[in-house]
Amino acid sequence: MMTAIIIAGRSGSSFAAEISTMKVTEELDALRMMALNPIRYVVVPKFLAISVCMPLLVMLSIILGILGGFIIGLTYLDLTFVTYFNQTINILEPKDLLIGLSKSVFFAWVIVIIGSYFGFKAEGGAEGVGKVTTSAVVASIFAVIVFDAIFSLIYMF
Repeated sequence: MMTAIIIAGRSGSSFAAEISTMKVTEELDALRMMALNPIRYVVVPKFLAISVCMPLLVMLSIILGILGGFIIGLTYLDLTFVTYFNQTINILEPKDLLIGLSKSVFFAWVIVIIGSYFGFKAEGGAEGVGKVTTSAVVASIFAVIVFDAIFSLIYMF
């Protein structure tokens, strides 16, 4: 969830700002005039990229979290590498990793959809771009938290 919140703030704002700037400067209208679908041309590449990158970032955060736990265990609890590794392997289940990765893909999609939605409804020049970008970040972070709670309820049973 932390990775998704960071990506919502960083990439979600970027998506909303880019698309809203394109709308305000009428680039989206120009794409339509050239018979190009703006969603296919602008949103789909972002959708595909974040669908690949988010699970990779989540895997990296899992690995770094385990490494951080090892450093704390080694420093404060006097655990050996073998003890920590065995306990970590015993507690981790493949289901946990699959759930985490599936959540990350879903969160990625939510971030792209919300950022794009807000970007496409921008109006009023630079001020509108700023408002839309802020709204997209807030909505994305809120959606990630809500959907994480829903996933937790679903996977708890």
